[in-house]
Formats: sequence, C-alpha cells, structure tokens
Amino acid sequence: MGSWHMALLAQCLVTGLSATLNTAYFWGYRSPRPGRRWGALALALVSTAALVESLYFGGLLLFQPEALPQTFLADARWVGARALEGLGSLSVSALILRRLFSPK
Repeated sequence: MGSWHMALLAQCLVTGLSATLNTAYFWGYRSPRPGRRWGALALALVSTAALVESLYFGGLLLFQPEALPQTFLADARWVGARALEGLGSLSVSALILRRLFSPK
C-alpha cells in the first residue's frame, strides 16, 4: 500500500473516530428545549452519515485497494472534499470536548 493510500486511510480513520464521538454525544443529548433537541437530532444524523461514509471508504481502501484507480477516490477533488468533512467533524468534536471537560 503506497503513501497515497495510507494518507487516504488515515483521513478516513480520523474522520471516523471524530464522527463516532460526535454521534455518541448527539444521540445521547437531552435538553428540555425542543429546538435544541431538534438541533441535536440533526447533528446526530449528519455525524452518523460521516461515520458510515468513513467506514465504507476506509474499508474499501483497506480491503480492496486495487479498486481505487477505477473509483472517484483517486481524484484530488475528492481528497479535498473529504478533508473539509474531516475538519468539520474535528471542529465539532473539539467543541464537544471543551463542553465536557470545562469546569462548570
């Protein structure tokens, strides 16, 4: 597996781990305010989608790397889009961790 494959796999791994934290937090979020519950539900769905996508493409890269040149994963634009998704997921994770570990 070349360095390109390893970079894509690392990107999927980081996004997947971050999305796992986000998904767990938002699916368990409880608030007495209906607007916040709806917001948490929307973020839980988006985080779950990022997690499933990362698992799928990470699995593809890990178990079928020979299929990579025939897929759109070989395109640099895809890497950029995945990087934005990863950064967004990491940003949400940072906010969650700040909330969980800040002194009350």
